[in-house]
Amino acid sequence: MNNYLKYSTALLILITAFSQLVYAHHSTAMFDADHPIELSGTIIEWQYSNPHTFIILNVSDENGSKTEWTLEGRSPSAIYRLGWTPNSLQPGDEIIVTVNPLHSGAPGGNYSNIRWIDGSSIDPKAKRPD
Repeated sequence: MNNYLKYSTALLILITAFSQLVYAHHSTAMFDADHPIELSGTIIEWQYSNPHTFIILNVSDENGSKTEWTLEGRSPSAIYRLGWTPNSLQPGDEIIVTVNPLHSGAPGGNYSNIRWIDGSSIDPKAKRPD
């Protein structure tokens, strides 16, 4: 077997093994995409850091009890291209968000479709509301 074939085979094996690791990291199997829910609440924290953004959201139920939800989003580099920055959301902001909840039933999930509490879309490129 010549050296070119040996190195090509070794490179192919490494690429295949690495691609499986990357794919496994980005699994969304823990989230229930078949039963999304809508949550409204107050942002406790907006984490704009790699590898994923997070919203820590304080959600009140019908009895007034508060539950802290940890919501995972896309990477900062992905949402930056859409205009999102570390200052797009602030603690105290009231929002509505669509969530694919955790299968475990714990207060967490994967977020999308973030809106202001009045239902209007958030335009991260526009001035923040007063």
